[in-house]
Amino acid sequence: MSARLEDYLGGPRFVGTVVYEPGWYLLSVPDEAHAELLALVEEGVELKPAARPHVSVMKGEAPCRNAGDWGTAFAGEAVAFRVAPVVHGENGLHLWVDCHSPRLCEMREHFGLSTLRREDGAYLVNFHLTVGRRKQAVGARKRPQLRLSPQSHIDVETGMQHL
Repeated sequence: MSARLEDYLGGPRFVGTVVYEPGWYLLSVPDEAHAELLALVEEGVELKPAARPHVSVMKGEAPCRNAGDWGTAFAGEAVAFRVAPVVHGENGLHLWVDCHSPRLCEMREHFGLSTLRREDGAYLVNFHLTVGRRKQAVGARKRPQLRLSPQSHIDVETGMQHL
């Protein structure tokens, strides 16, 4: 199951740096944070750690608002995010943690990209950080989801949007 908002309470808080590459905004994650997250992986799971740990903020999407800012706005900004300290691996190959950051959601909204919110304004968006890849794939376990776009879906069990 994916993280719910309450799963982030008391979870590790890190700060990354926004990077823009053609067609892609990402949040670069410091090596120390990645090392801390690798320690959460279940003992005995053989994996290759991610060579470039990051959180994808906008990838394969085009802005429908503020297009003139695309590629320049937010680059270099330090952004805080929280991690739900549970490693997921339902696709059978990648191992990741869910991340939450209101600031990353604000960045998406600046460009007119989807972000799910509750009536009280709280963002219901799980970003993810791939901590590594299994050396040997295992059977995938599919979760029920509602596909919003090729880049995003809503987890039926939690009601959280995943990017």
